[in-house]
Amino acid sequence: MLNTFMNLHDQAYKIILEKILTAEYEPGQKISEKEISDELEIGRTPIREAILRLRQEGLISVIPQSGTYVTKIDLKVATSARFIRESIETNVIKEVALKSDVKTDQLHVIIDNQKHFSKQKQFEKFFSEDEDFHHEFYTLSGHDQVWEWLQTINTQLNRFRILRLKAANLPWNTLIQEHENLLKAVETHNVDAAESLISNHLHLMLDEEETLIKVFPDYFSNY
Repeated sequence: MLNTFMNLHDQAYKIILEKILTAEYEPGQKISEKEISDELEIGRTPIREAILRLRQEGLISVIPQSGTYVTKIDLKVATSARFIRESIETNVIKEVALKSDVKTDQLHVIIDNQKHFSKQKQFEKFFSEDEDFHHEFYTLSGHDQVWEWLQTINTQLNRFRILRLKAANLPWNTLIQEHENLLKAVETHNVDAAESLISNHLHLMLDEEETLIKVFPDYFSNY
């Protein structure tokens, strides 16, 4: 689990962050430095530093005389991040659709990978491919730096999106089909269709929010 080329603080941070994002540490769950230290076999000081960093990022809260908890998914923050993402990504998709020499081989590979991981029900790998699909458009349009900026505000949105993959009544094939339709529109340079498809795709969170709250009623705040 541990990477000898990364300092212990960064290792602890990345591992705990991943467990929060994937809801292995559930929203609202009480956690302890000692238990995490024992679980990860990392000393208490790096764990404490990682928890402080995650607390500053709004993923962990400390309640006096009660304990340390994983924060619930803030739907207001997630919705705002989705709005920003849609506003930017619509223009990114438009730029790529207007290119005459766009190379889409990697996008086809990603969709094939998503189909494989969907059959295997490997939600973490499926989500990683989903991220790679969207990231590829930023790369193709020369906006990798914008993608990196977006990651600083996407945490609550990504928690929502990953949790969505755990909901049995929300099929993964919907996401794959929307990716395929979007890719076809880009490849045929149908700019209007591409803009509409990416807007609808990123609007999916709002359409499915009520369903997800019913499935995981104790996981959210600010709704």
